[in-house]
Formats: sequence, C-alpha cells, structure tokens
Amino acid sequence: MKDLKKITILSMMIAIAIVLNVIEMSINVIPVPGAKIGFANLVTVIVLYMYGFKSASIVTILRVLLVGLLYRSFTVTFWMGLGGAILSITLMGILRHWVKLHLVTVSVIGAISHTIGQVIVGIYILETDLLILYLPIMLLISVPAGILIGIISQRFFKTFNSSKYQQSL
Repeated sequence: MKDLKKITILSMMIAIAIVLNVIEMSINVIPVPGAKIGFANLVTVIVLYMYGFKSASIVTILRVLLVGLLYRSFTVTFWMGLGGAILSITLMGILRHWVKLHLVTVSVIGAISHTIGQVIVGIYILETDLLILYLPIMLLISVPAGILIGIISQRFFKTFNSSKYQQSL
C-alpha cells in the first residue's frame, strides 16, 4: 500500500511540474530570450528531498518529455532543456546525498548546472561556440532563481513537516 501512495504522490508531482512548466512558458517574467525562473524545478527539489535521487530523476525527466510531447516540440530547446535537467538533477542528487549541503545551496547549484547543461547541449547541437557568450547572462539569472526556488522549497517543508498530512505518509 505504501508503494501505491508513493506512486500516486509522484504522479501528482509530475502533473504539478508540467502545469508549472506550461504556465511559465506562456509568461515572460524575465526579458531575456529563453530565460525562466524554473518553477517546475521546485517540484524536483521537493521530490529529491522527500523521496531521493531516483524518484526526483524520474519526475524531472518525465516532466521534460511530457511537456515536449504536449507541445510536439522536440527541437533544439527540448534537447537543451533535457540536457540541463539531467546535469542538474545529477549534481543536486550528489550534493544532497554525499556532500549534505543546505537545500538553498543545492537549489542554486542545480540552477547553475541546468544552465551550463543547456549551453553545452546547445553548443553541440548547433555546432557553434558562440552560445558560450550567452552563459554569463544566464548564470546571473540562475543564481537568484535558484535562491528563490530553494527558499520556496524550504517554506514547503516547514509547512509540510508541521501538517497532519505528513504524518499520514
């Protein structure tokens, strides 16, 4: 029965991440092309800390794939997003499990590594090194975005840990 609860919760988390991703794609909060705060990564951080690396990886990769299917868009931006997501979740998993850094720090490093992963994939697919010039701007956006996602995640856990719902899991 516990596995069914976990699968149900992770399914809901994927749905929430997809909704956050779709909403963020339709709203330009940051006036830099391709730049986003990454609200769907909030789900990744929460699942990483609740269920661990394997579950967070599954949720993250399924979110990216399902949004790609939803928009029928397996273009360069899809592959860049997937590359960023894989690098990000890998580093956050390592930092969470072995290094034991603070949640906000893990979130910031996740945001930075997501950006670096996107640029690496973009350079490879587009076969141009000029994309590296975009990296400093994107990194300047990644740090405050990672801090914001980390703080929201912390608030979630503070509320969640004191709720009756947490005890039923």
